[in-house]
Amino acid sequence: MSNEANLTAETTAPQQKSLFEKVIFVLCVVYACFFLYTAFKGPFVSTVQRGVHVCGGIIIWALLDLNSKKSTKLNKIIDVAMVAILSVTMFYYVSAGKNILMPTFKMTTPLFVLGILFMLCVMEAARRTIGIAVPILSLIGLAYALLGKYIPGTFGHPGFKLERVMEIICYSDRGILGSVTGISATIIATFVIFGAILFSTGGGDTFINLASLVAGNSAGGAAKMASVASGLFGMISGSSAANVATTGAFTIPMMKRMGYSNDFAGASEASASSGGQIMPPIMGAGAFIMADMLGMSYQDIALAAIIPSLLFYIGVIWGIDCYARRYRYRGLSKEEMPRAKDVLKLSKCLPVFLPIGTLIFLFFNGFTAVYCASYSIVAAVILYLVMDLKNIKKRAVDLVKGLADATKDMLSVISLIACSQILIVLISTTGVGVKFTHVIVALGGSSMLLAGLCAMVATMILGMGMPTVAAYILAGSVIAPALIQINVEPLAAHFFVFYYAIFAGLTPPVCGTVFVASAMAESNWLKTAWISIRLSIGAFLVPFILIFNPGMILIGTTAEIARTTVTSLFGIFALGAGFMGYLTRNLNWPVRIILVASGIAMVDPGMVTDMAGIVCILVIVAYLVISGKKASSDSEPPKNS
Repeated sequence: MSNEANLTAETTAPQQKSLFEKVIFVLCVVYACFFLYTAFKGPFVSTVQRGVHVCGGIIIWALLDLNSKKSTKLNKIIDVAMVAILSVTMFYYVSAGKNILMPTFKMTTPLFVLGILFMLCVMEAARRTIGIAVPILSLIGLAYALLGKYIPGTFGHPGFKLERVMEIICYSDRGILGSVTGISATIIATFVIFGAILFSTGGGDTFINLASLVAGNSAGGAAKMASVASGLFGMISGSSAANVATTGAFTIPMMKRMGYSNDFAGASEASASSGGQIMPPIMGAGAFIMADMLGMSYQDIALAAIIPSLLFYIGVIWGIDCYARRYRYRGLSKEEMPRAKDVLKLSKCLPVFLPIGTLIFLFFNGFTAVYCASYSIVAAVILYLVMDLKNIKKRAVDLVKGLADATKDMLSVISLIACSQILIVLISTTGVGVKFTHVIVALGGSSMLLAGLCAMVATMILGMGMPTVAAYILAGSVIAPALIQINVEPLAAHFFVFYYAIFAGLTPPVCGTVFVASAMAESNWLKTAWISIRLSIGAFLVPFILIFNPGMILIGTTAEIARTTVTSLFGIFALGAGFMGYLTRNLNWPVRIILVASGIAMVDPGMVTDMAGIVCILVIVAYLVISGKKASSDSEPPKNS
């Protein structure tokens, strides 16, 4: 678990015991209120809005670390220094923000030193919250910008002076305070607050109970429940690790208690939680960034994600069903199922689903993302308070705590995006992104399949050990343009790299989502990763369908969209059964290979391949039905590692 997550856990006790903790709590609430204020009144000038977002967020993070018992003495010394440096930096951005954007701005020696210290603070915060990968890449990008004239061949460039690089990174709206930080300081911040408010008003329990009602009593019910709950949570959180930590805390122990293997319990949760980042209406931070990169409205991105996200969860639930029937994993008993009349009480559902309904309604009526989220927050707050006027004081306190939790939820995203912005601006300034595009195009030639394979491998390598947002930012900057250059639809190209940035969390050797789930399930992480890939195998196919036939993301005629959806369902059905080795009974290897080949055939939008694949699938299904053998399963489930 990340350092930031530990800090959050330690500082969310019911009561703040010390004056220092009270100060941190107040700062968290004030910080969240800053974004609520700008959501309704409009953001400040970019350098002020983004400067407060980055500096204020990292200051709070450093204070939380100072209050942590697990923090080392060295880290605490660094924290104190960071608070001082970032306080000065934030004061400068607030007092001179407009001047920075003026053509007459000149960076003085004190500002140069302050800029270097600010950049190092951002990198250190990122290193301690999300790992070493992004800061190292940023340092490599910095070295590349400074030493380009010494690099021979295609990737060489004239080079930049350190003063010019620092001016771009720290004193412009292109570097740390660039457009992606701007999205984080407005849209993402507002949606994080919305999610935290929903959870503080009982949304988490409601989602879990609804998932139990929908899927709990079928074969592998607890694992399917994890999928449904993760999809519902994903609409709000948009984070794989957050989904695992939240829903997994309930579903993984339940699966283990019901006799599911540890490996399968962890894999089910990891697979299901990965889909949260592609689940409308909120999706993940990457979707907001995609909208900015493509110059599209977020509503269009969310609409385009509807079919792929549903196909993802259909594929995962189908894979779980096959696996559960093969190993005779039961569903929840009547005693373990919540009562429908309790779950569907107006007092339980209305405070959660009316705000979400408000959000969706406003989305479809063309309002901006910030407007939609801010007025959905208003709906959530009012409903929660008026539903129990007798306890309105306690409920108001819950909402204030929700604001503090929202700030803590933002912290790792802030340092991640700020550090990623360093790399983004250096990629664009040096032109290395264009050069990478040429390399990928040269490797793939004019073949979409080869170029797609190259892009898939490159994206998943970038995503190893990196959060999805960082991996997507890099892939969207250097890999998506290569696909666009060979006539892939821009939206399809970005969805392609976005999906594989997400799936990198499931793919060894560095698979962050699996590591979290495996730790919670006490399983063998490698076996857990393999099962999670098999459960999600249909989703691995979806991005290739996107680039060959963008009907899946609602580009094309109604007939093309319908055909793509139907053939994709057949493909997911075949791949799930083939990789899990079960349909109505255990399948032998020749049948499994035919099913997998039939599923892969659905990638090509041609009528011949589609019909051939569908015919093979139907023949196998007919054979299994006509042969009339009873469904069989393995005598024993796999043993725990």
